[in-house]
Amino acid sequence: MNVFQRYVGREIALASVGVTGVLLVILLTNQLVAMLRRAAEGQIPASVVLEMLWLGATKNVTLILPIGLLLGVVVALGRLYHESEMTAAQACGIGDRSTYVPVLALGLLLAALAAWLSWFAAPHAAQRAMLIRAEADRTASVRGLAPGRFRNLGARATLYFESIDADGTMRGIFIRQRERDSNRISVTTAASASYLPSEDGSTWVVTLRDGRRHEGVPGEGQWRTMTFDEQRVPISIMSPPSMQQRVDTRETLDLANSDDPREIAEFHWRLATPLMVLLLAVVSVPLSRLAPRQGRYARVPIVLLVYFIYVNLLAAGQTWLIRGVIPGWSGLWWVHGTILLICAGLLWRTLLTSLRR
Repeated sequence: MNVFQRYVGREIALASVGVTGVLLVILLTNQLVAMLRRAAEGQIPASVVLEMLWLGATKNVTLILPIGLLLGVVVALGRLYHESEMTAAQACGIGDRSTYVPVLALGLLLAALAAWLSWFAAPHAAQRAMLIRAEADRTASVRGLAPGRFRNLGARATLYFESIDADGTMRGIFIRQRERDSNRISVTTAASASYLPSEDGSTWVVTLRDGRRHEGVPGEGQWRTMTFDEQRVPISIMSPPSMQQRVDTRETLDLANSDDPREIAEFHWRLATPLMVLLLAVVSVPLSRLAPRQGRYARVPIVLLVYFIYVNLLAAGQTWLIRGVIPGWSGLWWVHGTILLICAGLLWRTLLTSLRR
């Protein structure tokens, strides 16, 4: 690259990094607030907040890269047009071809990064996030147990205790359980209790001491009562869902060979990310051209409109693929084709303008 191309490339790179950094901070801030709220409510342990934040950023940063590059090019070239540096360069015989070289170089680099994130990093991040979330949901029933409050343990049990000792022993226990597929319930009271997970992690075993148990069906008046010195009550807890139910956790090569509409839509969405970076890089140069006396940010609303139209068309196409409105072989190529036609029209217009000069 010559001196002009290196200069333009440096300006575009700095602007793109700045815009992407600001958008990433906004994204991370929103995710951090949501994670801290879930941790405060006991839905997830506080120890996994930062890891969940990183995993969420890995999955969502692919949508930031295209708009970061697009705005970076428009802001950088807008400044050069506004301060007449581009006009001076064109007067010296430097055309749009020299402008495209650094833009496409940066676009190819970011497209490769987006492809790696979308095809490999994001699925692994989704797998890890789902496992953390499943484990958090599984243990949420006993995390942060507080005296004087009723707490659901699993889907069919409720626990209440008056106080808790330093070693975790609960005092003044009340447990209500409902049998699976039945109206029969049991109510257990005990002087003290402790709990531990089973070896396979599928249940919590609550060990009750010095208590009484009542079993029966409400409204029938036939109840059985027994007293005990020690009793162990297994309580079922949530098991982690299968990752096969989440298409965002599937490997990209597996999606490419699938006939399922949801997986086809996910595959084409992953393909769309690097293509979007490249196409927006091409369209950003003619869109950044300013007329005399226009402000340096005059084109920003236009490029934002182009980006949101592009993303919404991709989202609509993905939904149509899932619902079978459009055939799977068509994928999202019609969206990229539409943007490609817009790029061709803008380039043709730029070429005609240059020939008239």
